[in-house]
Amino acid sequence: MSELLTFDLAVRKPGFKLEAAAEVPLSGITALSGPSGSGKTTLLRALAGLEPSATGRINFAGENWSRMRPARRGVGYVFQDAKLFPHLNVAQNLAYGAIRRQASEELVEAVVRALDLRPLLARSPETLSGGETRRVALGRALASAPRILLMDEPLTGLDRARKLDLMPYIAHAVADFGVPAIYVTHSAAEISFLADRTLFIEDGQLTNWSGAAPRVVGRVVNAAPGQVNLEVGRFTVWVNGQGNVGELWAVPLGQDYLLSTQDPGHSTAALTLPGVVADADPGSGLCQMDIEGQRLALAWPRVDGRVPERGTPVWLSLPRLSARPIQAEDGPESR
Repeated sequence: MSELLTFDLAVRKPGFKLEAAAEVPLSGITALSGPSGSGKTTLLRALAGLEPSATGRINFAGENWSRMRPARRGVGYVFQDAKLFPHLNVAQNLAYGAIRRQASEELVEAVVRALDLRPLLARSPETLSGGETRRVALGRALASAPRILLMDEPLTGLDRARKLDLMPYIAHAVADFGVPAIYVTHSAAEISFLADRTLFIEDGQLTNWSGAAPRVVGRVVNAAPGQVNLEVGRFTVWVNGQGNVGELWAVPLGQDYLLSTQDPGHSTAALTLPGVVADADPGSGLCQMDIEGQRLALAWPRVDGRVPERGTPVWLSLPRLSARPIQAEDGPESR
């Protein structure tokens, strides 16, 4: 079981009130998603100690942050607009992050390698492309040897191609440096690619959470050498692997799952599961669906610019399958 970030916070401003409490594992990437104005950035700022009106408690891996100054929390904050220092070149921006936290030169060098920043070191911020600017901003945060990354819609304003280029950098950085991250985003695609779990917020309230990145869970009902038969709701399917009857296994959806409001019938998919839309956000394209008794948050393919309404029957098809046993489940526990 990973260590936890536990918080119970309130922020009151004219016309807005945030009340949010949760326990979040300090591992991987926790996405924080919700409509514009729902309180995502306010919650992130409160966790960093940057929201003066915030009250309540924050506990980071057993350490009380409630009255701790922001500079002592060890937060690496990545802003929407990067906020690089315009009078410093890239190398100096990275060094600023390292000096502020007395981080080692070895760490800075590792960050430069991981984010492919060496060709940019002598350049000034105004000469960087949008994608390069985001990489440098992430690098500056990592160079400060943070205990946690707080990332406020870091890919905002980039086109789809640049976002696809940058998401692997973010995923690998969090994994390689072992730094947990809370990642604010509207994008269902970013959630699907990056998030190990997702917190949903609306009108200042945490409304739901979704566990590890999109998957369905099945129970082993039969086993043979090198294969297990998984029961997913009313359906069973054989997958490669060695397991025992009664075990729970996760079937990751991957990047090529298919969603449809039409029954595909006898398709060539390895597994097709029926469900229904429980909630939908037309702005982001994110749909929460009940699939054979399991709640999934998935990006709807917006070929015609529309997403299905609540209550619409849907079918989830997986062209190919892989699966793994679930050793231990740890997800944020909203209260």
